[in-house]
Amino acid sequence: MKNAPIQHRVELSIFLLVSGLLRLLPHSAARRFGHLLGDFFFRLGRRRRRIAIQNLADAFPQWPSAQHRRVARDSSRQLGASFCDALSARRFSLRQLCARVRLEGFEHLTEAASRDTGYLVTTPHFGHWEISAWIIGGYCPPFNIVGRPLDNPHLDRLLTQMRTRFGSAMIPKRGAVRGMLKALKAGQGVGLLIDQRMQKHEGIMVPFFGRPASTSPMLARMSIKSGAAVIPFYCYPEPKGRYRMVFKPAIEPGESGEKVGKDKKAEALTRLYLENAEEAISEHPHLWLWAHNRWKE
Repeated sequence: MKNAPIQHRVELSIFLLVSGLLRLLPHSAARRFGHLLGDFFFRLGRRRRRIAIQNLADAFPQWPSAQHRRVARDSSRQLGASFCDALSARRFSLRQLCARVRLEGFEHLTEAASRDTGYLVTTPHFGHWEISAWIIGGYCPPFNIVGRPLDNPHLDRLLTQMRTRFGSAMIPKRGAVRGMLKALKAGQGVGLLIDQRMQKHEGIMVPFFGRPASTSPMLARMSIKSGAAVIPFYCYPEPKGRYRMVFKPAIEPGESGEKVGKDKKAEALTRLYLENAEEAISEHPHLWLWAHNRWKE
């Protein structure tokens, strides 16, 4: 809710309390604390729990119901771990943080970043996506993040400070086209999430886990217009508060086919992006945010 000052203050107080507690813990313990937090909200949040279990049942009908519930719970635990881990990681300098990351397929990113067209990266709400923006911005600056401001202005201010602490810039999602094109023309990087549900009049219907899902064509359109390649990537948790970032081969704007119109090209490319995300999620389903009402009509 945008106009809920009391709720916003309560949310801010909880955020500051959790941040304070995490400062007292070693970074390696932040995820364990986050798991407990995720467990708590999984038990408390009946509506989100129901959405997560139903989404898993639709995506993996071959699984027994007990597995749907277990993965839904693990997904909630992972969300808590990702949240607490990102807050805890603010204690690190960029050099210290990068020393905790194992990179795979990094050449795909550096090759795309070396072009005059700029580069685009994308990931779903998977693993440690917040941490990954710091890493990409640190290795291949300048870097820009497309995001929707939070309804809570206090938390939005803190989140923006957190996301831009290593020099990255935020591009507001509303009216993002101009900011994205400006960044790409300057040879910069732009990152955005691929799995958010869009209003029907804003998105295109693309299959995701076998069901039509309203998806933003913005990433594909930016790739077509600028000529920039899109690099899918995924950030996995590793033991002892470390990370593994995997960069996939570039998806070029020409991969959609040369003999179709721009709208069909954008749809074909968006399918490729979601297929890439679906493959990663299928391999590690507990790392994705199943409580998001992705297929809502």
